[in-house]
Amino acid sequence: MKTISKLCCLALLFSTLSTTALKAQSTPGLYLTYLGNDGGPNFVNYWKNGQVVKLSDGKTFAEALDIAVLGDDEYVSGYVNNSEGEPVATYWKNGKGFVLTDGKTYAKAMAIAVSGSDVHVIGNNGSAAMYWKNGIATKMGEEITLTDIFVAGQDVYISGYKVDDNGDYEATYWKNGKTVKLTSANPGAEANGIAVSGTDVYVAGKAKDKAGVEIAVYWKNGKETLLANGTSAKAVSLSGNDVYFAGFERNAEAINVMVSWKNGQPTRLTDGKESAGVNAMAVSGQDVYLAGYLEGNATYWKNGKAVSLPNVVGHITGIFVK
Repeated sequence: MKTISKLCCLALLFSTLSTTALKAQSTPGLYLTYLGNDGGPNFVNYWKNGQVVKLSDGKTFAEALDIAVLGDDEYVSGYVNNSEGEPVATYWKNGKGFVLTDGKTYAKAMAIAVSGSDVHVIGNNGSAAMYWKNGIATKMGEEITLTDIFVAGQDVYISGYKVDDNGDYEATYWKNGKTVKLTSANPGAEANGIAVSGTDVYVAGKAKDKAGVEIAVYWKNGKETLLANGTSAKAVSLSGNDVYFAGFERNAEAINVMVSWKNGQPTRLTDGKESAGVNAMAVSGQDVYLAGYLEGNATYWKNGKAVSLPNVVGHITGIFVK
């Protein structure tokens, strides 16, 4: 989960689209993972073309955090609490669960990508950031948060951030395990999403100005570009020659407003009357999907139109469009 020109006079460029939440409808090739926050049992669920697929029994707390699809195979990453209440990092392939950790420490499988027969998962095991390939674990280090994974051919790219010597976050990505530091003119930089096209590596993230206000940023091949003050970029996606970023802007009333950028041109997707957030995005042809929440309800946006999942108080965590 994912512009290019320097932006000026951003406020003049924003346009507001309808944010009326519609009843969710079946969309061919649309897969979503989501969390429910209604106080009932939490299952590992995902949404497949309008149908709910349940992966856990609900006896212990569980969450689905990301999804990937390859051919007829469907993969979900997340965790299931064991009888002692510890989250156990897990992924599922076509409904069958594969446990990644031993349940002795707090562990989650945060994101998943699939290439050929290889399944790539990132997350944590206790305080250690982890990468798993086909269930084999690699420790990425301590005081590191991994946020997204992208596989291009034989190359594996992982975005995240780590704590530097001053205690500030340092935006980082890893290519095949090698650390690439993303320099920023502002402190506290985080890398939240990554996508690759050919030799070009795009990373979405945020930093903070001297007053502590968030600034949405992106890096192309390590070069930083500021998107806008008061915003945060959460995801990046590529389609042809177009580069898309998704994030949010905090308005004067401290309400989050959904924002999408296409090649540097920003568009507001919500009007700031209802709180909204984005966790993931996907682009298929000319269709742009953002996924998150709107006023507490799990919601995705297709080309600016909000669609709420029925009876799901919570948020969407992952999206895949086939």
